[in-house]
Amino acid sequence: MKFAVLTGGGDCSGMNAFVRAIVRCSINIRPESSVWGVIDGWKGLIYNNYRKLDRLSVAGIASAGGTILGTVRVQELAENVSLQETIAQNLHDNHFDFLFVCGGNGSVKAANTINSIIRREGLRTKILVAPGSIDNDVVNNSGSSIGFYSALDKSLEMLEWIRDTASAHRRVYLIKSMGRDSAYLAFYAGIATGAEYVIRPNEEVDFDKIATMIDERDRDTRIIVAEGYEKSVNEIRVILENLFLKRDIHHEIRTVDMSYFQRGGSAAVTDILRASWVAFRMVKDAFQKCDSGFYTAFYTGHQFPVVPLEIAANDELTSHEDIPNDIIELALALQ
Repeated sequence: MKFAVLTGGGDCSGMNAFVRAIVRCSINIRPESSVWGVIDGWKGLIYNNYRKLDRLSVAGIASAGGTILGTVRVQELAENVSLQETIAQNLHDNHFDFLFVCGGNGSVKAANTINSIIRREGLRTKILVAPGSIDNDVVNNSGSSIGFYSALDKSLEMLEWIRDTASAHRRVYLIKSMGRDSAYLAFYAGIATGAEYVIRPNEEVDFDKIATMIDERDRDTRIIVAEGYEKSVNEIRVILENLFLKRDIHHEIRTVDMSYFQRGGSAAVTDILRASWVAFRMVKDAFQKCDSGFYTAFYTGHQFPVVPLEIAANDELTSHEDIPNDIIELALALQ
């Protein structure tokens, strides 16, 4: 069988482990198989940019951050039917039996759209998708996205560094976290490191209450701001400084953007293991000529149902903009 493997959207640690597992499992289970890496994500499928992969080409990459295949966002793909049809036809013309994808919310939607075209036109390729995103914004009823815990590890490390300096100078730090419209990364980082407050997307923030908390603590304070919140850390800084001035509160405020530090670096062992396991299951199912589907990044040694792509791509069914109430209660109890 002939396979293609693609890493799409924003990069995350664990994608390379996924690529390695797809290549080695395919070749070791069926030596006659061939695996081709799609260069630069969905863009590579538009321009037929592939590279044949073997055991040696994926040696030593499992823990490396980023993706050896590259990934380029193709913003127009979501609306451009011509590009979608080009990808579907290119997959067919290159005789790919399966396309394996590791990516986030946008990649799931792209895979679903292209899969629909393939089925409609009677083309050959099937598409299997695994979640790869630090945002954790795709269906994850059996765990988290590949890359999420790696980003969380980086967040924890940075927040500990910031606490050292903040406590030495009794400063307030406003810290931006990645996550797009999902607050999972910011919120879990806050719980793990003991941040004093996490501002979530769509939250109606009481800045007076935050100012009071800072004044009553009279020491260092770390406030994490999720990427999807409507105000930037600099705008929040101005609001708080004005409140401090009115209320005679004497604390310096600093801002830090830890976004790209969260996304890079070595993969956590959890992500390496889960990326390897889900890739292994996908390859085995492909050899059984399974249908297209979305594989939740389940825990090593366990198997969970595969979700149809049309369900995984449905925002109303898979939205993770809101943190579960029990997680919020945990965060409040730890303050």
